Amino acid sequence: MNSCDMPLQKNYDYESSVLDPHVNMTAWEYINSRPDIFSTYIEAIEYTGMKDYFTQTDTEYTFLALNNTAMKNFMADRFPGISSISDCDMESVKKLLQYHIIEGSYSAYGDLPVEAIHVLTLLRGEEGLMTILVRKNPWQADAGKVIINDTGTNGNSPMRAAITSNIMPVNGVIHVFDSYCYYKK
Repeated sequence: MNSCDMPLQKNYDYESSVLDPHVNMTAWEYINSRPDIFSTYIEAIEYTGMKDYFTQTDTEYTFLALNNTAMKNFMADRFPGISSISDCDMESVKKLLQYHIIEGSYSAYGDLPVEAIHVLTLLRGEEGLMTILVRKNPWQADAGKVIINDTGTNGNSPMRAAITSNIMPVNGVIHVFDSYCYYKK
């Protein structure tokens, strides 16, 4: 180190802190605070009349929030050539949203196991089948990720990993996805 003319670093007292995942707002308020990533999702919620699930505070839900990329992919897959969610079949959009709301609060803070569990979505019947888990093995590339429909746990449903997890509004938990989830036999 003698060859460098830089002074030695001063001692520093590190004070650790943990980010509080709780946001003092409803899921609806949180989603609306980020129109840059949720504008199409917001439009879909309003279009289908499902806003009450996001604004109420009597029941906790796990919201699998779909960013604009996920919503655009849904439209491209299910309604090719349509550029506005309000031009899509309302019942199909409503089923999409119902599948992405789980009854109960499931965060990675002790609520989710590392083995897939079946959860109850607002979409009833076979179409609503879903599994969820959290990766906790530090040797896995996706450690800490919330996983929906892990490979082989729910028929041939595609596995999806949250890009942001454990946002905790006053009415549940939000996990953000850039790909929409669905059940496939």
